[in-house]
Amino acid sequence: MIVLFDLAIRPSMHYFFIWFFSVISISKLCSEENAEFRIMTFNILQGGGNAKNVGFGNELFGGSRIDEITSAIKIARADIVGIQEDCSIKSNVILNELGEGWFRAGKLYSRFPAKLIHSNKGRSLEIVDVKLAGSRVVRIVNCHWWPNNYGPFLAQEKLRADPRVELNSLAKLVEAKGARRGGTRGYRATIAPLEEAIEEKRAIFLVGDFNEPSHLDWTEYYAKNGSDRWVDNPTGTALRLPVQWPGSILLENIGMVDSFRQFHTDEVKKPGNTWTPPYPGQTPGRRPYGDQVLDRIDRIYHHGKKVKVVSAQVVGEKGEASDMSIKGKWPSDHRAVVIEYKWKK
Repeated sequence: MIVLFDLAIRPSMHYFFIWFFSVISISKLCSEENAEFRIMTFNILQGGGNAKNVGFGNELFGGSRIDEITSAIKIARADIVGIQEDCSIKSNVILNELGEGWFRAGKLYSRFPAKLIHSNKGRSLEIVDVKLAGSRVVRIVNCHWWPNNYGPFLAQEKLRADPRVELNSLAKLVEAKGARRGGTRGYRATIAPLEEAIEEKRAIFLVGDFNEPSHLDWTEYYAKNGSDRWVDNPTGTALRLPVQWPGSILLENIGMVDSFRQFHTDEVKKPGNTWTPPYPGQTPGRRPYGDQVLDRIDRIYHHGKKVKVVSAQVVGEKGEASDMSIKGKWPSDHRAVVIEYKWKK
């Protein structure tokens, strides 16, 4: 015979069940709140299409780069991916290849429900809210700053013209002319929604291709101890200057934290360069690889003290520049970055 407990007769059991299910609920909530999640930033180059004009023709990838692009996302174990130079909003080739359980909001792909809040096509900037486990909503700002007047290339021009140029003067010249203080590169359009979200005390992350180096990389320490950023420098004067790049300075001043550099604090031992993977000579549409300046222009930022960086990795081609790599040919002129976070208790 089955005996059903009468909770009115057995109040102690009633309180036990309340306590038991409260513990289960709290444990589940804590588990969700402290769960780790991975955010990726990835410039996939010309929408992942046939970029033959810059050496990434579909014929080099068995007909399409989409397999390699999604393979990179999967290998990175990314939960949220901010894409720059994404495919058309009318095309879901990447979403379909990622498979079931993925959402798309503008140029952001997520394993969690995501909603596009704002899109500024003129500045290649989008704002997306993502609902993580435990009902926590985080705001993701995805930006792609304009590449005009790229500072490192300006430094090359000056060194070619005068290899004996005084380096501190060169640094200030590059900072002023290459950094576009007026906001042309995309500073203002990016800073405004970040400041708004910070004022609203939102959990916020910034991903993007910034097309400008960071002052946390171009330091006095790197200038004295780092390698020449110019791949094959003919001038005899190494390209390594301390430069206060205004974009990264502005982000730091409003409280945004460079997640990769917070985790990898030594810019000499771990430069984290994302621009640019090696490519063959006479590649169409590109300067000779030896004339490139290697740098970390693809970055992820977070805000606040409640989030902790668990790991920070570069995803790219096989080689020492990448922490994670795909099996096939790397499909972009940028490496990607993935950061793993967890919420602090």
